[in-house]
Amino acid sequence: MQDRTVGSISRAPRRAGVFLAAAALVSCWSSFAAAEQFVVVDETYEHTPDMPDSHYRVEPRAGTPSNWKSPIDYTTGTAYMHLEVYTKPTDTPTRFQACFEAQPTYACVGQAPAYTTVGVYDWATKFSDFWSPPGTAVDWSLGSGKIALILKDTQNGKPSADNVGAETAALYMPTKIRFVVTIVSEGSTYVPPAPAEMDAGVPEDAGAGSSTGAGGSGSGGNGGSGGDPVNIHPTNDSGCSFSMGNGATQGAWLLLAAPALLAMRSRRKRAR
Repeated sequence: MQDRTVGSISRAPRRAGVFLAAAALVSCWSSFAAAEQFVVVDETYEHTPDMPDSHYRVEPRAGTPSNWKSPIDYTTGTAYMHLEVYTKPTDTPTRFQACFEAQPTYACVGQAPAYTTVGVYDWATKFSDFWSPPGTAVDWSLGSGKIALILKDTQNGKPSADNVGAETAALYMPTKIRFVVTIVSEGSTYVPPAPAEMDAGVPEDAGAGSSTGAGGSGSGGNGGSGGDPVNIHPTNDSGCSFSMGNGATQGAWLLLAAPALLAMRSRRKRAR
């Protein structure tokens, strides 16, 4: 009787440990599931007056999903824009906008809050508030082609030299920036991009200004298609040291949890 009691007591911590391990896996899984997002653009460049129609086009980042509706429907979520302005020729109010050149048309996020100095500016646009030409709609199951990063004035104009002349264009450009666009599914928590190290020639106060906003609507960009990107692993900021991805990785998580759960069941049977 004494031996059985001791054995029962010694098994209790092991059962508790297995339970805690399984709980930790479930907790981590929940944290990962709440961080479904991908970065479609993270571009540092100099926007110059000679860029046609004030457009700078980039391919979606490697790992961008080829289908934005399945297995995760990002189109019920939000696009978050992060703009770091490192240099600016004058204090002329300026805006930026991103447009997805998709199929069969294009869609644009809201514009940045008007800014007059270097700094960091953040805004967001729900997919339901994207602007597309009237009577058209993007087929997000085909993902996005190139993304146009567009410098604008406060009247929705594109002040490149080919549109307004070199003298007016020089009020806005050249300007060195970093533009990040993050797509976040509905119900998930946005994980902002990590700050980039600024070049030695960038003003020390480049991060002094900061502004956030919902962004306005506006048109821009020409329709077109781009590359055929592949799937990405959603970003995790949960503090768990594992990374998760799509359905295949979710299955791997279940396999990791299974031994712990089976061990609990086996020990319970022996206890009887």
